Amino acid sequence: MKQRINLYQVGLKPQQETLALSSLFGLLGLVLTVSLLVWGGLQWQQRQQIQVNKQAEQQLNQQQEQLGLLQQALLQRQPSKTLVSERDQLKRRVEQQIALQRYLLAQQVGADYAYSKVLQQLVDADINSVWLTRFKLRPGSSELQGLTIAPAAVPGWLESLRHFDYFKGQRFNELRLSQLPEQPAVQFHLIAEQRD
Repeated sequence: MKQRINLYQVGLKPQQETLALSSLFGLLGLVLTVSLLVWGGLQWQQRQQIQVNKQAEQQLNQQQEQLGLLQQALLQRQPSKTLVSERDQLKRRVEQQIALQRYLLAQQVGADYAYSKVLQQLVDADINSVWLTRFKLRPGSSELQGLTIAPAAVPGWLESLRHFDYFKGQRFNELRLSQLPEQPAVQFHLIAEQRD
């Protein structure tokens, strides 16, 4: 049995792989080329992003300038002269209408007051046998229509009206009495005018 081994045999020696210097330079060149390409791509992408950012910043600045100019223009803008004159005319019309409405309201209140005074006077002169059915009151004249069951009471009633303020100075110049058919009541029509 063999107890020794000859390690100097060519088959037992480990094989050493050697890289040629030209291959090493080629590999190194390839790595360097790929690195340069990657770095160049990153630089190009960075320049593109910087350019996009600059354009966006320029647009933002332009829009801010336009906004400032528009705000200044709005502050300095004057209304149209025709619109101002139309507004003034409408304002004057509204003021005139308000003044007219106040005047008419005051006149109506005065007329209502005078009318209610006359009604109060008619109530004060009321007697049971005379009923007014219609009356017209105009400045300087009066027209009264009504019914009575005692025609002799009408002259006394007229005499009591002459003592009231509204009827003072008026002269009862026409009195018509007419009997209603199939009824005991008599219809009267009275016209009074202001004396000269």
